[in-house]
Amino acid sequence: MIYEERRISLKRGRLDAFSEHLTGIVKPVLAESGGEVLCTLTAVIGDPTEELLQVSRYPDFEHWEQAQRAYDESRMTLVDSEDVRLLRSVSSRPKSVIAPEDLRPFYGHRRFFISPADVDEFVEHSQNGIWPRIEAQGACILGLWTPVAGTTPLEIVLLTGYHGPAHWEETREKPAAPEGVSEEVWAHARRARTGRSAIALRTWVRLMRRLEI
Repeated sequence: MIYEERRISLKRGRLDAFSEHLTGIVKPVLAESGGEVLCTLTAVIGDPTEELLQVSRYPDFEHWEQAQRAYDESRMTLVDSEDVRLLRSVSSRPKSVIAPEDLRPFYGHRRFFISPADVDEFVEHSQNGIWPRIEAQGACILGLWTPVAGTTPLEIVLLTGYHGPAHWEETREKPAAPEGVSEEVWAHARRARTGRSAIALRTWVRLMRRLEI
């Protein structure tokens, strides 16, 4: 699988029209090309609402190339600018099939920068340490990726789904385990978070809302 990250800056007041174009034109073309949009997110906290993030996936590079015809001149009245790059998954997420119950109306979009030598350790702390605790609290990890192109430091992209801004706050680390989370899972997650923080050179996060609701 290959993944596309598309960062879009919309013209002011064009969000509704963009959403209609996405549903009526872009998604059908991507489906014809063997691709699918995993999510399209608009900023809530951390950026203006005109700033969007779209993540799609394709079986391979050839299918991704075929799908690019969806992004033509018909979007000129909607989009001010956009940047596109290819990603690869570095964990068990995204799932091969994402069920409706795995989706959330809000997402935390987090970027980490680490040494390329620390990828395996970072994934271990995330996937087997932090995620079980987060998901026990009702969140759902959509995916963990890194750019196809190698860079130093290396960027890691994480999308985690939440039921709302309050739910996002509820999942922040606290001194004691919340209801529904075992002490073992809580303690393991705290150790994993400490380990992950130690190898993260810097991190950045924003809260976003999913358009496909």
